[in-house]
Amino acid sequence: MRDYLRPLPGRPVLRLRAGFPCRWSVRTRDGRGWCPPDTVPARDRDGRPYFHGDDVVLPVPHEPVTVRAARGPEYADVETTLLPGLGETLVELTPPRRYDAGARGWYGGDLHVPLNRPPGWVAAAQHGEDLNVINVPPGDGETLERWSGRDLPWSDGTHVARVDLVHEVLGLGSWPLSGVALRELHRRGTLVTYANACDGPAETADQLMSDGDPGFDARLAVVDAALGLVDGFPSPLGSPRAYRRLIGAGNRVAAMGGGSRRFGPIGRERTYARVDGRLTAGAYAEAVRQGRTFVTTGPFLELEVAGRGPGDTLDLAPGATVPVTVRVLGDGAERVRLLTADGVLASGTPTGRAGGPSALTADLSVVWPTYVVAVVEGGGRVLAHSSPVYLDVCHRRVAREEDVTFCLRWLDLLEKQIRDRVTEDDLEVLEEARRVYLARQR
Repeated sequence: MRDYLRPLPGRPVLRLRAGFPCRWSVRTRDGRGWCPPDTVPARDRDGRPYFHGDDVVLPVPHEPVTVRAARGPEYADVETTLLPGLGETLVELTPPRRYDAGARGWYGGDLHVPLNRPPGWVAAAQHGEDLNVINVPPGDGETLERWSGRDLPWSDGTHVARVDLVHEVLGLGSWPLSGVALRELHRRGTLVTYANACDGPAETADQLMSDGDPGFDARLAVVDAALGLVDGFPSPLGSPRAYRRLIGAGNRVAAMGGGSRRFGPIGRERTYARVDGRLTAGAYAEAVRQGRTFVTTGPFLELEVAGRGPGDTLDLAPGATVPVTVRVLGDGAERVRLLTADGVLASGTPTGRAGGPSALTADLSVVWPTYVVAVVEGGGRVLAHSSPVYLDVCHRRVAREEDVTFCLRWLDLLEKQIRDRVTEDDLEVLEEARRVYLARQR
């Protein structure tokens, strides 16, 4: 992976220029990747070696090379193949924009960026992917104390990096969080979620709990969501049915990106949040806490219900009808669906092909409390999933019997699997969550 030549006179050299930092991949026909001598290369999910920067110089062999420039989902990739001459060859490739989420008030973040690379690499990657927000686990107390409440040095007006933006529940060792601990985290502007997503089928609670270790992933959310101890569920793409079961059972948690889906460059799975005004760490965290989010591996989506967006609540009278619209931008979308607690409201194929958005609209007659989410699918996977717009009826929130029953079964299975690893106080927390769900059945 770390292939490079020393820059000697008369040897081919490429100068790569885009006009802004981006992700570069330089390969010869034999599949080898080439990078500047002072970089730490990596590979994307397709196996291509890459590095970040702009106006980058690197020696290459005197044979055909393929150069690709990319910059996250808001930009299209561009590629060229050339035979470099002796001396320096300028390659100018500028990834064109697919959409500008920031112009609409939406900012994308990767909230689980392990600091297993040098800080300079992380900084270059954030700017090279045009990733607005990153959360870097502190790793040690000294780092947290030094940078708590402060942006990391490479932050600017549209790129914010923090070490304390998110507290990730790592497993049973840091669970359950007490209300006192949560209030303190929120006082510091910290979001609470899980370090590892659950990823798999969830037609039933038994399927959801049948694989992996529930003590170390977001399956703990069935407890914390009921008690209001968590801000987001990091698995709406990998386990979308589980997420919709949680919100259908009366829990109000945001859709967030998942830590276990770490493939390729940072920001491959992004949590977009709609920020009012200037982008800051606090404004972004508050937007996520309010549920003004969607998660995506590419497509941009905007959901509106009677002019309100994700995280908002409409209180309606029985029989009220509301218009619902979702707009989708970006490549990869094969199907767009509008879903309520009772199932599919509308489904369609994206039609916008000239850079404009695709739109799907429907009218929803609201008889009992429900929600609306938008989902984008392609290649047999969920590519994007919004947080809900909640539709209360006469001040009552959704608590669908089937979803509450699912969560109670989920809770029973969780207790069975972790009982021998927790304390009596922990079991009382599970029992408290059970009482919440039982009360919602009445």
